Amino acid sequence: MFAKPFLLKPRTVKDTGIRKTVLDEPYTLAPEGGALLLKEFPARVKVGDPLFQQSSGTVLSPVNGVASLAREENGTKIRITQDGTFPSRKEPQPKRWSKQDACDAMDSLGVVSLDFCERSLSSFFRNSLPPKVILLSPYTKTQDIDFGPRLSEMSDCHQAFLQALADWFPGVTIRDYISDKKPPVREYSYPWGIPEYFAYRTERIPFQKFAEVLYLGPETLYHLYKALFSDFPFIERDASLFFLGKNGGLRKAQKPLTFRNGQNLKFLFEEFQDDFRWFTLNSFYENYPVRTVDESFYLDIRLHSSLILLARHDANRSEFPCVECGECSLNCPTKANPMALVGFRGKFQPGLCMECGICTFVCPSSISLRDRIRSFKEDRRGV
Repeated sequence: MFAKPFLLKPRTVKDTGIRKTVLDEPYTLAPEGGALLLKEFPARVKVGDPLFQQSSGTVLSPVNGVASLAREENGTKIRITQDGTFPSRKEPQPKRWSKQDACDAMDSLGVVSLDFCERSLSSFFRNSLPPKVILLSPYTKTQDIDFGPRLSEMSDCHQAFLQALADWFPGVTIRDYISDKKPPVREYSYPWGIPEYFAYRTERIPFQKFAEVLYLGPETLYHLYKALFSDFPFIERDASLFFLGKNGGLRKAQKPLTFRNGQNLKFLFEEFQDDFRWFTLNSFYENYPVRTVDESFYLDIRLHSSLILLARHDANRSEFPCVECGECSLNCPTKANPMALVGFRGKFQPGLCMECGICTFVCPSSISLRDRIRSFKEDRRGV
């Protein structure tokens, strides 16, 4: 039923230069519409102080400094001018947690689900209905960073959390693919890191039954363990850096970069702007817009996991008529048949589609099948 996943393999950049963060650039956070401000601004804040509450959870101050509100056309921002040092880190110490205390700690330390960024992590544990199965996956969505070695160094914390899960959800099946010596596949390939796909391939759970699964990816677990066992707030995230050259060659920086929430990427753009004038975020499978490096951009660690610098960009690139090559349906890992949405061959199967973006990525006619899929599903919701 399922085809072999499509895989994009970047090369590695050995030397990406020396970077310096400009401390006088304010950290800028953008609350969602309807977010609840938790302070009277302007205010002096410390690292980890709660700033506002929104659907994904509590957002904390990433630095010590003075925070103020800035009202702009596209919404209210919180700007923090740093004037203090970063906190020191503690060695993780495994300890026992009750579910209530752990959920309270997740909220107070701002831990979010990096697998489902629209929800707070604690909401998955506070659910009144227990899950049918708990899945601990070794793969992030695009596996730009392998968190396996990091979690191996926190094996005591991992075992403590497994015991906590067994106590919190008695009788529920727990599948630990983190410490399993035999990984689900020999070598990761996209879209194995998409939660619904992972659940189907490992446990044969249909997409429509995924709501019965408590899914925890390795990056979510890594930050959760830092919070529960090191008391470290979720204020920073490692992000991969990619370079797409003029000839289409993709390279990857040798090491990820650590960014604080709301950090201005100006310092990074200035370093590479002679060769890379545009950028986009996360992956080529997603529908993030391409921006110019002349714009200021503030990283949101809930949403942004990778940065892709581009040497060229055709802003006026248009869709061309379908050439019936069949690449979209051939490369579809779930055999949802996206080619049917451009009028050819059979029917589109929305129940099999997880919107991975592979069909749009491989289309030689630049047809945004992702947009057509979303429109198709939106139209069917009212039927």
